[in-house]
Amino acid sequence: MSDWGTTTRIGAVVTLATGAVYPGYLHLLDGIHYPAGCETPLEMLNRPEGFFPMTLDDGGTFFLAREQVAMVVAEWPLPGREHPVLPGSPAALQVELTNGEEFMGLIQEALPKDRARALDFLNASQPFFKLETDTGARFINRAHVRIIRPLD
Repeated sequence: MSDWGTTTRIGAVVTLATGAVYPGYLHLLDGIHYPAGCETPLEMLNRPEGFFPMTLDDGGTFFLAREQVAMVVAEWPLPGREHPVLPGSPAALQVELTNGEEFMGLIQEALPKDRARALDFLNASQPFFKLETDTGARFINRAHVRIIRPLD
């Protein structure tokens, strides 16, 4: 009954705050919604709706509550699609989630010059942020972070 015809499907692994892990596919808007390509996983995760769909390998679909998602690891950027690097200085961070998982990586965000510190980035209003790690992009829900240590 669902029409995924206007989305780009990307492989992803979603980890909930409870530790449950769901491998499958996310659906990013494209076409008329994003004429230049498709939305990013970060844009999709930061949408205002409370739930988002995920499709499993067998074709089954279920809906996840955004606020219960601790982290998403996604295939991003997609092969053949260039995504511009945002201006601003990258900041190296160690992130510890409330479930005890820890990751080190870089954040990079365009911020006003008078509010361009890592702390300013972390206090931004969007629920999710992107952390670039050695193993790829992780999209982390600020509500499920226990502690962050700057590494610079």
